[in-house]
Amino acid sequence: MRTAPSIVESPVFPTFRTLLRLAFAGMVVFGSPVRGQAMSPPAAPAPIDPAALQAATDLAANFLMSQARDDGRFVYWIHLDPAISVPPRYNWLRHAGALYALSDYYHLTNRRDVVPVIERAVDYMRNWSMAPVVAIPGALAVWSDGEVTGATSPLTAKLGAAGLGLTALTALNRIKPGSVPADELNGLARFAIAMQKPDGAFYSKFIPSQGGRRDDWTSLYYPGEAALGLTELYDMDRKADWLTSARKTLHYLSESRRDQIEVPADHWALIATRRIWPYLDEADRTVFKRHTRQIVESILSEQIWDEKSLAHGGFARDGRTTPSATRLEGLMAAEFLFRDEPEFHRKLEISVSWGVFFVMKAQLKTGKYRGAVPRAIARINSLHPDARAFNIRAREVRIDYVQHALSAFIEYRTILARLRQARR
Repeated sequence: MRTAPSIVESPVFPTFRTLLRLAFAGMVVFGSPVRGQAMSPPAAPAPIDPAALQAATDLAANFLMSQARDDGRFVYWIHLDPAISVPPRYNWLRHAGALYALSDYYHLTNRRDVVPVIERAVDYMRNWSMAPVVAIPGALAVWSDGEVTGATSPLTAKLGAAGLGLTALTALNRIKPGSVPADELNGLARFAIAMQKPDGAFYSKFIPSQGGRRDDWTSLYYPGEAALGLTELYDMDRKADWLTSARKTLHYLSESRRDQIEVPADHWALIATRRIWPYLDEADRTVFKRHTRQIVESILSEQIWDEKSLAHGGFARDGRTTPSATRLEGLMAAEFLFRDEPEFHRKLEISVSWGVFFVMKAQLKTGKYRGAVPRAIARINSLHPDARAFNIRAREVRIDYVQHALSAFIEYRTILARLRQARR
């Protein structure tokens, strides 16, 4: 099995073959030699200038807005090298994710020019993807149709698209009440609930041509996305079914991971946990906090500490940006649960500051695509068999790369404001 290309690759006990590879390849990233991963995190948060953080947030939001066409569709995928073409693909989950981030940005800044972008993009999703599910009375789904997505797979409704679609549509309704009819919101929620199994797990896809609910592939993130969307709708209309399903989802995730030594970096589950927290009883809170702690500690163990590496502070050894941004979203969603544990909370504060610093370094500050966040902070120069393919993709930009970075910047600005207030 091939290992992933890494800009900080340095085993504790390197083999002779590895030493030869490092010697001949130089392991050079943009001219900087890369050393091994350090084991100890810094003792203090990263030196982030609040004005620079605000500028990074605005740049990311402006980039997303600039990629929104007049019909509401985003320019989904570009490459910073105009000579390299990208596939004509589209993804509704990432479309909805961009709306989630832009809605949060609107609430942070109250910039009125953001609202028309959100409205057009919501209308585009409603007109081009949302349709009934014949086999589930009253249900609506977000359908991935090859005519729009460019995929060759059969017509498919994904659970995650319903969850994030609900999140995006309820967000617009908060900004402009009544923008999305209640029957459409309820329809997406009914689809999500119909995809749930008795134990709280989910079917990830519904494919009519293959019999409907499919269990041959399971998404890590779809359950958390569904729980978030259902909780957002419950917060709006207080229908008990939505909250019951969301709680059941998070209970399943918590119990299924209880005895695992390593748990996946399920940031959507952490975001959903924060959102549902006010509606939980003490028994739920005990279970969900334990699950949150599991995920948080697992994420913290992945962070890269090596001041000589461009990956320093990030969470991916190969310098990819989105794994870092999503983990930051999860850590910052969980932060409120550990304010009564000063030592652990300080560890979180240091971690997220350096993580945000890493993502800010990767963001483009000038040029045609200023505000964009490429797939990786750097290209790699090694003898790794995947180096060429990795380096080509390192300079690509998708809307989800920028969306997750924007969400991380917004979260960190909120945390900094609270910390400044607390220290006065």
